[in-house]
Parts: sequence; structure tokens; C-alpha cells
Amino acid sequence: MLFRYLRKPIPQDLLTSPEALRYFEYGMFWLGWMAPAKNQLLYHFIAAMLITWSIVYLPIGIIITCVKDINTFNPSDLLTVLQLFFNSFGTPIKVLFFKLHFWRFLKARSLLSEMDKRCTDIGERFVVHRWVVHCNRAYLIYQCIYICYILFTFLSATISEVPPWRIYNPFVDWRESRQNFWKAILNEKLLMLVSVSQAVLTDIYALIYGFMLRAHIHLLKKRVEKLCSNPEKKDDENQEDLIACIKDHQLIQEFASMIHPIISRTIFTQFLLIGVCLGLSIINLLFFADFWAGLATVVYINGLMIQTFPFCFVCDLIKSDCAHLEMAIFHSNWFDTSRRYKLLLIFFLQNSQNSIAFTAGSVFPISTRSNIQVAKLAFSVVTFVNQLNITERLSKN
Repeated sequence: MLFRYLRKPIPQDLLTSPEALRYFEYGMFWLGWMAPAKNQLLYHFIAAMLITWSIVYLPIGIIITCVKDINTFNPSDLLTVLQLFFNSFGTPIKVLFFKLHFWRFLKARSLLSEMDKRCTDIGERFVVHRWVVHCNRAYLIYQCIYICYILFTFLSATISEVPPWRIYNPFVDWRESRQNFWKAILNEKLLMLVSVSQAVLTDIYALIYGFMLRAHIHLLKKRVEKLCSNPEKKDDENQEDLIACIKDHQLIQEFASMIHPIISRTIFTQFLLIGVCLGLSIINLLFFADFWAGLATVVYINGLMIQTFPFCFVCDLIKSDCAHLEMAIFHSNWFDTSRRYKLLLIFFLQNSQNSIAFTAGSVFPISTRSNIQVAKLAFSVVTFVNQLNITERLSKN
């Protein structure tokens, strides 16, 4: 059943943490990222063709188009092509980073299974199930937003009778006939559907990891709050519970360290490109786009914003969760415990003060503040264009 990973929790059939990546793994399989156990040679051949077409050829095709046909572009067409070019240039880089660190994805998946072994209580398993549903729903939402941009741009192209991105096609000249025009825009639509699906994979996995990280920090906090709360337990049993919590925390930190290098490089690439792409989109929307092109541009801007903002916000929440965990450790029921228990608790408290934080390219922290500062670049681009009267010159030309 396609939507079984979005189902409501059933005590007899609850989802596990690795299943948060289920739709993501489906996407990787169909887009050539994850080979099946059988027919690997055929799969790798088809995957190489698909990735070359949708990731490598796209920016090259746009460059060729700009060189050949830039004199025929109106300002809206030019900005649409440029915003796509910068975004498509970042996708191969992000895919390369992910493929180089693919082993980290597999290791992180196994760590999620390890963390699930501590979720023996039915309430904890319900929490895991709900977070897994959130992750799978987020993947589908991202996919829908990205596809909506393609559909609206395709609709705009059919009305204006000009291919939306004019990606260079050596086999079909869309100007020759009506039939060639439809062949060209259908080819562009299919190419872009595959390309944006590749982009979804590079943009969503960080958010999925962030969601599951928050889920297990939250569960650990609840376990810490229960320490020494059962008067029937002996001191040795309480120590075992505390040691188990310390191991859980170490596992969470290992999971964060495992995924950090992939996320760091991906988000850094997105931060470099989002300001320019957003600036071009706003200029197009404010000065040149007609209704349908403007509608497609609005959807595109939404797509740009969800590339980084949700995960940046989740990073802020993870820092807050770590602070709450630290407070829960300090305020746990330790006053009447043994000296050994208190020493273990001090060790746990010191470890918890090393808050989990992600950085973009090890240059600046990934946070909502950083995302806003990067987005401000878009308004700087608009201001720069206005001061030089570039929009008026483009309109006259």
C-alpha cells in the first residue's frame, strides 16, 4: 500500500525509525541512486544515462541555449533561464557530495535501528511512529511543491507558445512547426520532472535526519525525567538506567556526527545559490512576468525557501532540545543517590553540554538567523538592479 507509511499508529503494527526514509529510498531507487540486489549491471547503466540526462546535461543545455539564442529572449524568459541555471548548477554538486558519503547514509540508517532498541515502551514507539509519518509526509510535500513549479511553468509555456526554459535540443527545433513545439516542451517537462525529483532527494534528507534526531532527543529526555522515580528500584538498578541513558546520548551524538559532513556541504552549496536565485526570481516577479509566469515564479520562490528554511528552523529546535535535556539531567531525582551515581550523572551532564550543532561548510552555523541573512542577499540584488536601472534597459531592449 503506497500510503501505509502515513497511517495512524496501530499498537500491533507501528513504524520504526529507519522507515522514516522509506519514500526517500523509493526515490533513490527510481532515480538511480540505490541499486537493487539483482540486475545491478543493467540498473547502473540505466542510472548513468538518467543522471547524465537530468543532472549533467541540464546546465550544459542551458549554457548552449544562452550562447545561441540570448538575443531572442525577453527579460522574463532570460531571468527564468538564469534562475534555473544557477539552481541546476548546484544540483550536481549536492548529488556528488551525497554519493561520496553514501556509506554515511547506510550507517546512519543502522544507527536509527540501534536507537529504536531502547524504545520498549508502547508510548515511546507511538512517538517514533508519529515522527516517521512526519518525515514521509515531508518528502511528499516537497515533491508536490517542486512538481507544481514544473506544471505551472509548462502551463505558462503552452499559453505563450514558447518553451519555458528553451533547453538546447539537438534533435528538435521548436520553431519549425507546431508539432516540434509540442515535442520540445514535452521533452523539457519530462527532463525537468526528473531533475527536480533529483533535487528533492538532495534537499529533503537533511530535514528527515533532523526530525528523527529531535524524536530521539525527546525520548531520551523523558527517560532522564523517570530516573530514580521508582522507589522499589535499588541503587544498582538506578545506576543501570542512568548508564543506559548515557549510552543513548552517545548514540545520538554518533548519529549527529555521522550525518554532519553530508549536511554541511549540501546546505553550504544551497546557501551560496539561494540568494542569487531568489533575487532573480523577485526581479522577474516584480517587473517582467505576466500572470502565468508570475504564478510559476511564486511557486519557484516557495521551492527555494523550503530548500533551507525548514531544516534551519529544525536546527534551532535541536539546540533547544539539547538545552532541555541538559536541564532534565540536572533536575532529575539524584539528591539521595549514591556517590557513584552522582559521579556518573556529572559525567552525563558535562557530555550533554556539548550541544548538537550543524554548520554550513564549517564556516557558519546552520540556523534561522543564517538563513535570513543569506535571503537578504536577494533584496540586495533587487536594490542593485534598481539603482543601475537595469530593468528599464532590459524592457527597452
